[in-house]
Amino acid sequence: MDDETELICVFIGSKINVQFYKERLEENGIPSLWRDDSQSGSIVGMGGTPDSVELLVENKNVAKARVCIEELQKKH
Repeated sequence: MDDETELICVFIGSKINVQFYKERLEENGIPSLWRDDSQSGSIVGMGGTPDSVELLVENKNVAKARVCIEELQKKH
């Protein structure tokens, strides 16, 4: 992913679920990143929510990523 690419959140959940979906997306040729702001919130004394990890993909891959995640959710 290059620096000028817009990243879109396609899933929010626990770190375990985000890691699972991230791996499945990458198996399907969709690069992704995850953002966990729970640690940064606790550093400044605001606390954080461990179930609010975000899975991000490039804008051009949003539709494909959402379909992939929906299919995986139907199976589980």
